[in-house]
Amino acid sequence: MDQIKNSTAIQSLGAERVRIRLAFFCIYFIWGSTYMATDWALQAFPPFLMTAVRFLVAGALLVAVSYPAYAKTSRQQFKNALIQGILILGIGSGGAMWSIKYLDSGIASLIVGCEPLVLVFFLWYFLEQRPSWQKLLGVGIGITGMYILFSQKSFTTQPDAYKGVAAIGIAILGWSFGTIHLKKNEAPPSKVWHTGLQMLSSGVFLLLISLLVQEDMATIPSRFTWLALGAFLYLMIFGSIIAYSAFNYLLIKEDPSKVATATYINPIIALFLGWSLNDEIISGQALLAAAVLILGVVFIIRAE
Repeated sequence: MDQIKNSTAIQSLGAERVRIRLAFFCIYFIWGSTYMATDWALQAFPPFLMTAVRFLVAGALLVAVSYPAYAKTSRQQFKNALIQGILILGIGSGGAMWSIKYLDSGIASLIVGCEPLVLVFFLWYFLEQRPSWQKLLGVGIGITGMYILFSQKSFTTQPDAYKGVAAIGIAILGWSFGTIHLKKNEAPPSKVWHTGLQMLSSGVFLLLISLLVQEDMATIPSRFTWLALGAFLYLMIFGSIIAYSAFNYLLIKEDPSKVATATYINPIIALFLGWSLNDEIISGQALLAAAVLILGVVFIIRAE
């Protein structure tokens, strides 16, 4: 009997490890491809409106399939999910998507690589999780990579690049505060229900932002392409439903700083796809910055 129990426990542990690896694949590679997909979708759709519709549709689908979890969700859990959605998806993803109006998709993804530095210190300040020397060294190396990136002449001479950088800075704060809130507060019992609520709240938030800034919706029909529509559907299904569900799962199962290493892997995927499929130019200095960022990932992962 004990052997059967031990065998079942081993199988369960093995299955969880597989799920964790698949979840990391989703946040590393699927999210890495969403930068290029966003650039394609922006050919026809304004950023806030596109992201709002993407989250509203994906959120409605997730809520519909997990609605029985409503009865098991407390008012506080419901409120927590809505706040996290606004912070992580509304401010975080919304700001990152808007930045691609002014930055190449690969460059934007590299700048997002600053997030682990912010998150490590947020965890230290808000949750009293003192970082190890390896983590501090890792984020320090990451910041060095960002300096190499920002010092490029081709980057510093772009007149509107500061708008994209500012948007990503706000996005990083949203992601970091949202991650801390998720770790400190109780979430709904169903991960699918939780993710759906987050997407709905962020979708409403971004739709209000779209209306507030008066995004150009009248010219969407004249700018419509099948490539833009396909990119939008890819963002909704893979970037939202699949990858974000994996992200929430990992935040519960793994240390947030380890999950945040996706922001170092995503740029490599985004740079390669932008170069190979979107005619974006990768300078030698950008490649050096990417290599330094990856080295930072190694130290952060080793610290775990």
